[in-house]
Amino acid sequence: MKKMFLFLLLFYVGVLSCFAQQFKVEGKVLNEQSRPLSNANVFIKGTIDGASTDSLGNFSFTTNKQSEMTLCVRMLGYAEFNTQISDKKSTSLVLNMKPDNITLDNVVVSAGNFRVKGNSQFGKMSAVDIVTTAGSTGDLYHSLRTLPGAQMVGESGKLFIRGGDSNESQTYIDEMHVLSPYTATSDNMPVRGRYSPFMFEGINFSTGASSSEYAQGLSSVLALNTKDVSPITKIGVNASSVGFSGGGTRAFEKGSVSLNLDYQNLKPYYSIVPNTYDWVKPYQLFSGSGQIRFNPNQTTVFKTFVGYDKTSFIQHIASSMNQPTRNLAFDDDNFYLNSTFQKTTESGYKIFAGAAFSLKNQHVDDALLATDSYRNKEWEIHLKTKVSKRFTDFLRLNFGIENFFRHNDIAYFYASTVHTDSINHSISALFASAIFNINSNLYAELSDRVEYTSINSMWRSNPRLSLTYNMNGVHFSGVVGQYTQLPDNKFLLTNSNLRTENCMQYVGGVYYETKNKVYRAETYYKKYNDLVLQQSTALTSDGYGYSKGLDLFFNDRALFKGFEYMLAYSFNLSKRKYLDYTELSTPQYATIHNATVSIKYNIPALKSILGVTNRFASGRPYHDPSKSGVMNSTTGFYNSVDLSLTYLVSQKVIIYTSATNLLGRQNTYNYNFANDATNPDRYVKTPVTDPSKHFFYIGIFITLSGKTAYDVSNF
Repeated sequence: MKKMFLFLLLFYVGVLSCFAQQFKVEGKVLNEQSRPLSNANVFIKGTIDGASTDSLGNFSFTTNKQSEMTLCVRMLGYAEFNTQISDKKSTSLVLNMKPDNITLDNVVVSAGNFRVKGNSQFGKMSAVDIVTTAGSTGDLYHSLRTLPGAQMVGESGKLFIRGGDSNESQTYIDEMHVLSPYTATSDNMPVRGRYSPFMFEGINFSTGASSSEYAQGLSSVLALNTKDVSPITKIGVNASSVGFSGGGTRAFEKGSVSLNLDYQNLKPYYSIVPNTYDWVKPYQLFSGSGQIRFNPNQTTVFKTFVGYDKTSFIQHIASSMNQPTRNLAFDDDNFYLNSTFQKTTESGYKIFAGAAFSLKNQHVDDALLATDSYRNKEWEIHLKTKVSKRFTDFLRLNFGIENFFRHNDIAYFYASTVHTDSINHSISALFASAIFNINSNLYAELSDRVEYTSINSMWRSNPRLSLTYNMNGVHFSGVVGQYTQLPDNKFLLTNSNLRTENCMQYVGGVYYETKNKVYRAETYYKKYNDLVLQQSTALTSDGYGYSKGLDLFFNDRALFKGFEYMLAYSFNLSKRKYLDYTELSTPQYATIHNATVSIKYNIPALKSILGVTNRFASGRPYHDPSKSGVMNSTTGFYNSVDLSLTYLVSQKVIIYTSATNLLGRQNTYNYNFANDATNPDRYVKTPVTDPSKHFFYIGIFITLSGKTAYDVSNF
């Protein structure tokens, strides 16, 4: 009996002792706007003591007294909250949760460029998206011209963005500049990109307000990222209506090597599809490219890319203006090499270093006159290094330095006359940016790019501010910033004291994306100063101008299964006083309205993808010397309906066909004027049109080893 009494006494003493050491923990959990958060999990670390918040954010529970206690709050979408609490009998707390700032690394939406996990919204385009877009004819740049902001300049083929000329658009591969991204062609024959879209896994297209990291682009930047190490060894070939190619990849344990060769000869094609050119030797292109990729570990990547192409043709030019006929013989060699290194350290620093070399060498006989000769050699060395780190949940910093070393020499020979000229100059730059996550819905990026150009001894600072606000999944963004670019070398060769051209940009937009739909609208205003202007017999930097407009974009992949359509519209008003314009005028390449409707229909039963694209552009201005004023006339509108069909014959064989301008419209881009030989007071007017109304392409792609049909013959 005594033993039982002693046991009960000790039991009750122990229970009372435990209750004496317990105390109440209570409080409220709020978000950063001081609004209550329900269903948050609140507990003492290392124990099972805790509770969930109610609809008003309140919580309450008891726990045993401890000398060291950490109160933890967890909730999906918010960063874990930890705080030390005292050993008082009761504790009432107000806890403010902050959102999980993983979005600082994963999603940053900014005006002019949507970057999602490193790539813009448009950057989600894959090589398959490009080659199956009707009208692209498998070319990267032709495909980008279907997007809002791009203007239709059909006789060029280059990118003209938001009222800017083609020199204002720059291309980068693995963050290194490409001096000459386009192939060389005859006058009024559209160029193509030098590089296959299959080379790239990231295609980032900025139509304005680009990052301070990218230089010398007043209007746009196309940033291309090559593929990382390929785990698959594969070989492929293809034959088409314009030539044939072959290549493949050899995979190793920690790296891979890729090689691709391509030959194009338009003589067979022109024998079937006539054109307006009088060829002595039709267009030929030979190109080769290769890449070495090496990953010694998960945090380090080495890449080296090399590309070479040679273009040649001989074109018969008929006599005009008392000039005899001649055979223009064109020869172009282009070489590009870049090598990059990337590493992430244990402390979170991301380090990048790269070097690139570009060379363009042109030789033209009978260039302007019979028996004359023209030489143009241009090269560039680009060196760059940068460091970035996310220091807190709210701040990421980027800093870098780079240099461009450029050389250009020209020579013109005619009879006993020899004219030569050359320039050597450099561009040195520092760039830095800070990205702030002010709260879960508001982001800000403050950046600057400081450049020194040796040829004119000028310093330029390019400060920029970008803001993005997220309201229930709708992103509102705005950018204001300064952008600079040296005049083209052909002008610097004439006057090396020309100032650096500059453009102040104001961009605002709204963006919304659901699972299968994308909505985008942007408005912009660009103010140009220090443009090249021909005054009397001298080139000056007194040119100026502006460009303003609206871009709309809608993409729907959910109308019905396998069907996708895209709507793009651009409105642009652009005026400049530059080059030989004597007054503020709309430049010849600019169009007020551009619209594209693009449709793709995947038909699994037929193993086919059908694409249809309808492109429209309003008329372009041109100068008629028989009328008063500058750019005083307008061409007719542009319209082209294009069709493509991709057919998967088997796992390793695919056939791709395309046809442009199915309706056969004669699109006129400009007019050339010459004095009438019989009447000097009259002008002969000649339209600038496509060399042929249609372009037809058919190609068969065969994978000889490997399993990816779309990747054949291209890395």
